[in-house]
Amino acid sequence: GEEFCDAATKTHINDDPAQYYDYAIATVLKYQLHDKICRDILKQDPHACNYYGSKAVGDFLRGILRQGAMKPWRNVIREATGSELSTKAMVAYFQPLLEDLRKQNEGRQCGWQ
Repeated sequence: GEEFCDAATKTHINDDPAQYYDYAIATVLKYQLHDKICRDILKQDPHACNYYGSKAVGDFLRGILRQGAMKPWRNVIREATGSELSTKAMVAYFQPLLEDLRKQNEGRQCGWQ
């Protein structure tokens, strides 16, 4: 019934559902940039990376933002990270959790019968 339709309370869903693509792309991009910053700029593990106050990180991000709409966003991402928009960094970030969950659920019957 209507009492369970929480999604309709989000104006984006009613007015412009395509805006949710922006959220999905932003999430993927967030992990990709975080991975690039941690591994290549700060030489740190992405799980414990701290870039507070880092001038190098600020310069990197400013360099991306400075381009504004002068170039297609896909080109900007490729130049900044060295690859196309990809979920690889997000998958790698959560890999330890996935492995732990597999161990915890080993032998457990999951799903419907």
